[in-house]
Amino acid sequence: MIEVELWYYSSMKTLRIFLLVLIIIGIGLLVTQKTWVPKLVDRILKSENVNIQAPLPEVVTKEPISMCYSYLKKSSRGFFDRVYLRLKIDGSNVSGEYNNYLAEKDSKVGTFTGTVGPLDQRMMGRRADVWWNTIGEGMKVTEELIIDFGDGSAVTAGGEMVDRGDGVCVYKDKTKLSFNGLSLGQISCEDLDEINIVEKYVRDNIKTIAPDKPVLGGAWNVMDINIVPATKSGEVVYEDGHIQSRVSFQYEFNSNTKSILIKFENKNKD
Repeated sequence: MIEVELWYYSSMKTLRIFLLVLIIIGIGLLVTQKTWVPKLVDRILKSENVNIQAPLPEVVTKEPISMCYSYLKKSSRGFFDRVYLRLKIDGSNVSGEYNNYLAEKDSKVGTFTGTVGPLDQRMMGRRADVWWNTIGEGMKVTEELIIDFGDGSAVTAGGEMVDRGDGVCVYKDKTKLSFNGLSLGQISCEDLDEINIVEKYVRDNIKTIAPDKPVLGGAWNVMDINIVPATKSGEVVYEDGHIQSRVSFQYEFNSNTKSILIKFENKNKD
């Protein structure tokens, strides 16, 4: 009986010690949970087999938009009024070139930079306000230029221009602008590139590719030219200081190599 009582008291003492140890451990865990729990979570997150990062959103970069326009009219004397406009739109910024080749008048050409506004629902187009660096009549002048454009057509604003005091020409009164000038039709920029490349080739090589010979020791010089990409055809007027010739032609153009082959057809001396 005494042995049983001793075992009982010994067991109870051990149980109390065990419970005391558990309580101490529990208190220790409560005190330290603010440090070991975050460390445990951090170790889990850094594990090679765990990846809970949200996928990054796809970044979409908008490419600049190019839009091209042209105007063409043949005068009563057989010369061409040609106007070309190219716009490169990058967000709210715009750059490009505006070239006027008017029959029997000095050309006025140049590049521009500026800003472009949002789509105007009323006219279903946009407006560009640019500074046009012109070259014409042997002079270089920077001019203010406003262009309204959209799908299908483009037109520039006309109005009285004044020197603002530093050689730059600006519109005198923007409330009196007119948009009743030449209306340019939209063309592909690839066609405009082709026009420029073929025209430059004919101008640079007319002395050697013309189907007739100059007279009195003269040399051929291009006066006027028109290129039609749709039919791969053109017409050129050239002179040597004594006589003038007009000839139509067909051409082959390789857009990859930029190679050109000209075949002249009808020749008429003016």
